[in-house]
Amino acid sequence: MTTAEGVDGTTTGGAIALGVLKRQVTLIPLVGLIYFSVSGGPYGLENAISSSGPGMAMVLIIVVPIIFAIPCALMNAELGSAIPLEGGYYYWVKVALGSFWAFVEGLSSWFTSFLDTALYPVLFVDYLATWFPGVARGQHVAFSAFNGNFSLDLHWVITLAFMIPLAYLNARGAKVVGETSTVLTVVILAPFVVLTGLGMWKLLTEPAINPLHPFVLHGQSTFSAFSAGLAVVIWNYVGFDSITTASAEIDRPKRNYPLALAICIPLIVVSYLLPMLASLASGLHHHDPSLWTDGDFALAGQLLGGPWLKGFIIAGAMFAQIGLFSSLLMSGSRIPAVLAADRYLPTALARTSPRYGTPVLAIVVSCIMFAIFCALDFITLLDADIVLSVGGLLLEFVAFLVLRAKYPQMDRPFRVPGGWFGAILITLLPVAVATAMLWSTLQNEAGAFWIGAIGFALAALLYLPANRWIKAGGPDAVVDIGTVDLGPGVDVAMVLENRHDDRVRPTTANTEV
Repeated sequence: MTTAEGVDGTTTGGAIALGVLKRQVTLIPLVGLIYFSVSGGPYGLENAISSSGPGMAMVLIIVVPIIFAIPCALMNAELGSAIPLEGGYYYWVKVALGSFWAFVEGLSSWFTSFLDTALYPVLFVDYLATWFPGVARGQHVAFSAFNGNFSLDLHWVITLAFMIPLAYLNARGAKVVGETSTVLTVVILAPFVVLTGLGMWKLLTEPAINPLHPFVLHGQSTFSAFSAGLAVVIWNYVGFDSITTASAEIDRPKRNYPLALAICIPLIVVSYLLPMLASLASGLHHHDPSLWTDGDFALAGQLLGGPWLKGFIIAGAMFAQIGLFSSLLMSGSRIPAVLAADRYLPTALARTSPRYGTPVLAIVVSCIMFAIFCALDFITLLDADIVLSVGGLLLEFVAFLVLRAKYPQMDRPFRVPGGWFGAILITLLPVAVATAMLWSTLQNEAGAFWIGAIGFALAALLYLPANRWIKAGGPDAVVDIGTVDLGPGVDVAMVLENRHDDRVRPTTANTEV
């Protein structure tokens, strides 16, 4: 295996070149990309109040980063800086566990994007419908099936119009998407800065207000309230690994990726905590917190600042969907490109634009899949998304521990402190939380659980036919192994080719990029 680059996506030896790309995403755009991969603002957190009560919702926003988000970010910082290859977690799993589990990780992640990324064009049009009711779902229907659960209407047409320019933006490259994400981060946080200021002023001038009352909903115990809102809050802290799929496009990933994570975590926590506190201070649904639902941040803004702030927050929500879709399309489209480069999908998906170096066909195919799911009323399918996401996360933590044991001398620019104790501790916390979420989904949304489980199983079942009839003995992709050092005497190229006699050839020198 050598490092090489071809405009058409292949080398003269028949192997597809992947990972030798222009490193153009610097620190600040990377922060924007991670912010939108994980958060995109506090929109959607309203349901934590109606699930758990005002006080417990605030506790969850503070506790979940400690037991889930920070451990996930630490794991990602270690592996993302140690193995900064295009494909990110696909290659973490491949180096640790081999091609089969890497295929399952990659394909199930792509399946997840169909359920997840397709949501944001839908939400954009839903927010647009607050100003133009005629574009709401079910209006001006051209074709409908399955009792309206699949509908081609004006709502769907506008979701297509939403995706096309963002697909073009993605085709222009990670640098453009990252810079756009930086601007959008400022745009979507601006109305919440105003909301927070007004809410804090009300708390200071009206000390009788207790925004944390009632602490839990009527009839709830502390434990049941904590459990009820856990999934909602965790969902708003998932996605720290997403941007690693574009690792070969990040400038100085060994330094910038851990640093960007360190910036993003407190930024996300603060951007959740303060607007939530301010919104509770508005008095909205004070007598019945179970009424809180999506979009109520805008109503709280109206109570605190008037109709103009409500409109400002709704506009911010629309821009948030743009940032979320664009960043997740970028990271998600790298997965089919990586699978195609390893010849598990048609190799055309791995070809890159000669001008921008982006996998244009993978971007287009991903958008086509999103367009199909945008036509669905897929609430249950969306709940299934969490099962697929958790399955991939668990594989990443297994890879994290296996790599600690298998390659103890691997160059780790960032290393989770505490040795094996620290590594096991940051694994046990999110794994326990993820397991509890899976159990809760099975108990409360059995259909969603089994849809997600079948999707994960399908990814596993497709490995054999993909390996036999698509890959058909073809070589694995060529990647930039100069960024990876598994330790003295370990040949990175041989490991990536799944020939695990690690002592045969000298290791490729590690270089910081």
